[in-house]
Amino acid sequence: MKNLLLLLGIFFTSAFSFAQTDLFFSEYIEGSGNNKGVEIYNPTNAAIDLNNYWVVRFSNGSSVFTEGGVTHLSGTLEPYKTFVLVNGQTTSTPTSPACSPVMQALADQLDGAYPAPTYMNGNDAIGLIKTPNGEAPSADFSNVTAVDLIGKLGMGSAISAETGWSYVQDSTLTYNNASGSPVTGKVINYIVQSKATDNVTYGPFWMSWTSDHSLIRKPNVIQGVVANPAAFVVNMEWDTVPAKLDSVGHFVYKDIWDNLGSHSCVADPSYSGINDISSTGTLNIYPNPVVDYHFALVSNQEFNRVQVYNVDGKEIHAEMFASPKKLAEVAIGKQIHGVYLVKITFGDQKYTTQKILVK
Repeated sequence: MKNLLLLLGIFFTSAFSFAQTDLFFSEYIEGSGNNKGVEIYNPTNAAIDLNNYWVVRFSNGSSVFTEGGVTHLSGTLEPYKTFVLVNGQTTSTPTSPACSPVMQALADQLDGAYPAPTYMNGNDAIGLIKTPNGEAPSADFSNVTAVDLIGKLGMGSAISAETGWSYVQDSTLTYNNASGSPVTGKVINYIVQSKATDNVTYGPFWMSWTSDHSLIRKPNVIQGVVANPAAFVVNMEWDTVPAKLDSVGHFVYKDIWDNLGSHSCVADPSYSGINDISSTGTLNIYPNPVVDYHFALVSNQEFNRVQVYNVDGKEIHAEMFASPKKLAEVAIGKQIHGVYLVKITFGDQKYTTQKILVK
């Protein structure tokens, strides 16, 4: 069995090796219960027949999708448009709640019964593949062309019992557990451990971006991941959506699907850049050029989040404010001198950006 899994892993890794202009995942929603789904984007200038495409799930670190489910897509996806696949469960059971009907109403297609791909829980890799004339994908991947991949294949026990993927490579963190006592947890090679080092307390689950989070593909991504990565680094191509305040005043990232059904991508000729996404919000930064890695933000609208990116699109600073504000001071820590992008997000989830020069 071990040799068979290795062989199948090699087949799929080989399948994920041909760069192409094709569809890709543009949004990933892993919410509470079965509030789960994926959005697929067409970055090309031609309509694409979805009957040749499949979404597959590699459950708990597997190299194969036989246990994680496979869903055949249908319909046609027009240029620069999205297609939404949402968990299709409509009736709750004692162990499996129904997906939100509000989320299901946004779907172009509802997924099948368990173990369909949209029963992911944060530690499952999700693949987008295509086959000739839409024929069923074979177990040995011989008729499969890889189109996109969220996560990493063939990790087995390294992730099967863990929470999911983070943006941190290796880190040991000390934090308070539910009773307020300090505990230690680890992130190992971008994987968030489900248990703290005491093997009893929960690990730093809040570090995982692939569980209880909604992710949106960065606008500069124009094609899918077609090679099994050495490590899945979430924030290389994905952003988390801005958090919302729940009924008790805590920031939460799950069950947010405000952007589902549309995607901004530089491949679209009508894409005007993220500076134009907010038509009324303004952003001024003082001083600019920035000295001492410290600056002030001033806006004509209240904002609740600030993010700073380097020229490679990597987030180097992020802050979420407990209450919206029009003025905020930001300290980004010592950075390499150069150009950076500052993004603020308003209460209506629109945002605007401004470049800064750090000297």
